[in-house]
Amino acid sequence: MPSIQKLPYRPEIDGLRGVAVLAVISFHAGLGCRGGYVGVDVFFVISGFLITSLIWKGLEDGSFKFVHFWERRARRIIPAMVLITIVTLVAGWFVLLPADLKNLGQASAAQAVFGANIHYWRDTGYFSGTPELKPLIHVWSLAIEEQFYLIIPILLWASFRTLMRRSRKAIPLILGVGFIFSFALNLELIKSDPETTFYFHRTRAWELLLGSLIAFFPAPRSSTIARRTQRELLALSGLALILVPVFIYTRQTQFPGLAALPPCLGAAIIILANGSNRTLVGSLLSARPLVFIGLSSYSLYLWHWPLLAFSNYLALVPPSLGIRFAIVAAGCLLGVVSWKYVETPFRRRRVGRSRKSMFAFTAAGLAIIFACGLLLVIKQGFPQRYSAWELAYAKAVFDKSFINELTSKDVHAERLVLIGDADSTLRPTVLVWGDSYAMAALPAVDVLLKEKRLVGRAATHSATAPVLKWFSRDGLGEDAVAFNDGILAYVKSHQIRDVLLIANWRAYLGGRAFSSSLLATVTQLSALGARSWIVLTPPAYSFDVPIALARSVPEATLILLSPKPPGDNEFESDDPTLVAEIEKAGGRILDAKPRFLDRTGQHYIIQSDGIALYRDRYHLTTKGALLILLPFLRDSLPLER
Repeated sequence: MPSIQKLPYRPEIDGLRGVAVLAVISFHAGLGCRGGYVGVDVFFVISGFLITSLIWKGLEDGSFKFVHFWERRARRIIPAMVLITIVTLVAGWFVLLPADLKNLGQASAAQAVFGANIHYWRDTGYFSGTPELKPLIHVWSLAIEEQFYLIIPILLWASFRTLMRRSRKAIPLILGVGFIFSFALNLELIKSDPETTFYFHRTRAWELLLGSLIAFFPAPRSSTIARRTQRELLALSGLALILVPVFIYTRQTQFPGLAALPPCLGAAIIILANGSNRTLVGSLLSARPLVFIGLSSYSLYLWHWPLLAFSNYLALVPPSLGIRFAIVAAGCLLGVVSWKYVETPFRRRRVGRSRKSMFAFTAAGLAIIFACGLLLVIKQGFPQRYSAWELAYAKAVFDKSFINELTSKDVHAERLVLIGDADSTLRPTVLVWGDSYAMAALPAVDVLLKEKRLVGRAATHSATAPVLKWFSRDGLGEDAVAFNDGILAYVKSHQIRDVLLIANWRAYLGGRAFSSSLLATVTQLSALGARSWIVLTPPAYSFDVPIALARSVPEATLILLSPKPPGDNEFESDDPTLVAEIEKAGGRILDAKPRFLDRTGQHYIIQSDGIALYRDRYHLTTKGALLILLPFLRDSLPLER
């Protein structure tokens, strides 16, 4: 294991940072890099390499001190992070509804103690709000690095002091064990708990440790033409391992998991291949524009996302390509200004010259954003900023019930949700089977069954289609097959007479495989003596209904942006023959869209007498289901005891 004698400036690493941040920004802005999120993983590898190299050099020459290391990290991270957090909090005061401002306060307080990733892990889930509307969600990756900066110097120092004299090779061996453990945990949890795998340090540490490991790798020499060729090919393959995922990965790619390995390896290979002499790829990455972007990449990363998030929050329609370009340009301009006038002065000691003053600034800055965040949480997002009727609309986001994410184990154990009459002597005759749209409809079904003194059950899981032998990567994923098989078995064993299939059908349609699975599901239910009622979705909107209503957007504007009646049948628009095949197999289609029309019959409504019918863009509130869907079901469902 060679000694790390010095850390010469390597412009190609800054260029690699530039590529990474451009990929991330392009992904966030929807500018073509569908897998641009892998840029964060490239950042992790670079950080692991540079930080480990820096620490080890200090340990070898006797200059390493914890206080000095953490001072440098504070100068690098804290000033820009504190500034963007304060600016985001101020902007949030004027833009966000109380619940969203409270959530922003929680994120700010968590970031002040380097725990933003834990906050956003707890804030994940289908019903936790859209990530695109959370202005500080991008700092989760910063928290991962901050936690690494707290752990890695202690680990390397302890290893150096205890193992260096016995075996120099033991230190990278320890790092390698950590890498293997973290990577294996990442592979193990990605299917069962993707949110934890994405946000937690223990399942992301391998990416940083990969960078740490290559700090101890001997740089390949280029003494012969063959070896130079090998280095060139290595560097090209490394660049390909990064760029191919940037363009071919999508939001549906299971990530991190195994999919995170190629971009991480690509970054590591590029760093190694350019260790002694620069390759062609290294020369390209050393181009001055890329290097400049890389130098300012931290501030660019910090500033671009809040602007995009606030624009998403305020927009009634998805921002156009031109607007997204303008937002990115503004974010980049602010990032460059932040880099020049905030980052650089602190790093070069023009501000906070002494260590004491730097730590004082760090403590004060973190205390301010923690206190501001805590105040927003305690004050519940300061609802007094809005009038009573605006708050009533804003609170529609919480008007939900029957939120039950069942699993295949629940179904096979017959732990289904009770709806309708609570009389335990009556057998269930109605089953609601579906995704989050079924959950939104359940208040209406529940009241209808109680009126008829019928007992029912519900089996629901978000983003999981109620069809047999079919699944997507969302929701339950592969477990959806066992989940739905268990529901069919329940229908058979309990002789259920009526099955309501309620789902976001448009999200699943698009291929003959799904249509065939739906038709097979209806056919098998009919064979069991059960009637299938396929309930179509209510009108959907391009804007978040509670936000639009609470912000007093003019009704005329909302009408212009609303879907135009008559709403099309999802199945007919996707497959003109599917409806006829479903009805031939014994199924019936129920479409409640006409009940959402106003008195003129020309527009769909989103509120009635000051009551919001939706809690987001798609899902009905409990009140909305009772106001609109319940009367429709009374007229459409011939249910009997």
